[in-house]
Amino acid sequence: MTTKRHLSLAPALPLDLSSSVAGAFDGARLTQARRLAGLTKKDLASKIDVTPAAVGQYEAGGIRPRPEQVRRIAEVLGMPATFFTAGRPRAALDTGAVHFRSLRSAPARERERGVSFTELAWELAHALEAYVRMPDVDLPGWDGGESTPDLPTDPQQAARALRKRWQLGDGPIPHLVRLLESRGILVTVLPYRNPDSRKLDAFSTTRLPRPVVVLNDERDDVYRHRFSCAHELGHLLLHGEAHPGDIQHERQANAFAAEFLTPASNLTGQLPTRIDFTRLGALQQNWGVSLDSLLVRCRELGLHTEAVSGRAWRRLKALRADGVLPSTPVSSYPGEVPVLLERALGMARRKGASVQTLARDLHWPEHLVEQLLECMDSRPTLDLQRGVPEEC
Repeated sequence: MTTKRHLSLAPALPLDLSSSVAGAFDGARLTQARRLAGLTKKDLASKIDVTPAAVGQYEAGGIRPRPEQVRRIAEVLGMPATFFTAGRPRAALDTGAVHFRSLRSAPARERERGVSFTELAWELAHALEAYVRMPDVDLPGWDGGESTPDLPTDPQQAARALRKRWQLGDGPIPHLVRLLESRGILVTVLPYRNPDSRKLDAFSTTRLPRPVVVLNDERDDVYRHRFSCAHELGHLLLHGEAHPGDIQHERQANAFAAEFLTPASNLTGQLPTRIDFTRLGALQQNWGVSLDSLLVRCRELGLHTEAVSGRAWRRLKALRADGVLPSTPVSSYPGEVPVLLERALGMARRKGASVQTLARDLHWPEHLVEQLLECMDSRPTLDLQRGVPEEC
């Protein structure tokens, strides 16, 4: 997804339309738009010349804004005024229903912004389902907005059980994001970047009618991207109730991701027992995981002693400091770029859908629809494992 667009000011509304919106004002929509814009109640209050308490009352439904205030809110938040009316299908999440890795690294404002983005991603998918049948959700324990784990509670066993259910064997998974999308999981990427959003890692939720995984490609490294995706898949399967920042949950999700991406039964015989970065580099390319992950696996599987592991990490750090190991962009591997929404629109066009009609149905600005639909890079690139050119 491109990241250069910014919220644009909504056109001024006739007073009679503003009056209609004021009469059907949905405070939850105001919360959603405010958080998406990265504003606190105090920030918004100062921009529309009311008190923070008044904004809180608007959002809680205690009072409704006057028509002239509706116009100002729409202008400041860059949304059509009709966005704030009640009656449309709306995703409803709070930060406690989302698997965030840490509550300390990312500011609360960024977590709230991520939640609003997740809600809108689902709403766009829901709007597209009026034209196109999306893949059915194939996730053990999934029941339309709830997830009751029915795989083994041990992360490694759960990873092996899912591989068996999805008939993946024990080899490399060349297109992880595409795999999740084919199983009905909505995968998307944060379209905005700022110093605080960099601290917000991937996150996920099972509390919507379709499971959602949101990735953050701020660091633009395909191996980190794939591990983050597998980590969130672990949360979806193992943790029906989100406990943001729970250390035990995070360790379990990491263990699941490692076994899911690099099954011990196949990988163990391929890992070097000595420090050999040439060999590890070849395995990185074949399995689609980072050198860091492979070194962790060497230690976990008993192939490296603590002393050998320490030397390997120091050597890896030195290689990176010398610029020998640059990161690999996500866009180099189209199977790791989400396309479900974009391709759904392509099919929906045959039934008359367009960015414009979706924006009208959702009461969004068109650029917001475009942000969620865009493919990161349309150039032909190489398949992760087989070297076959593929279009984004």
